[in-house]
Amino acid sequence: MKANALGKDKGWLNRKLTNSKFRKGFEEELRKLAIGEQLARLRQEAGLTQSQVAKRTGTTASAISRYENADYDRYELRTLGKIVRACGGRLEISLAHGPNTHRAALGRV
Repeated sequence: MKANALGKDKGWLNRKLTNSKFRKGFEEELRKLAIGEQLARLRQEAGLTQSQVAKRTGTTASAISRYENADYDRYELRTLGKIVRACGGRLEISLAHGPNTHRAALGRV
């Protein structure tokens, strides 16, 4: 019965994702969640508390907590880098063309 309910939920999500406005919002929230989740996982795998990371980065434990929160969306690259390095990690940023990318005209004013 649980597998059947899961299948219905997945079908609902797939139907909702066909709406471009919903998909854009969903993907944005997923990216925010992913950053906070990755920071928390990296910190935990390093065996550090939020207070320890805060001390290493020169900030507060509440600031680290905010960065690990999925609702937070005001990340700063410098701070992300400090947190990641404090946990023994490496920050990587990837940029990619989206499906609706338009090529800018070169040489036109």
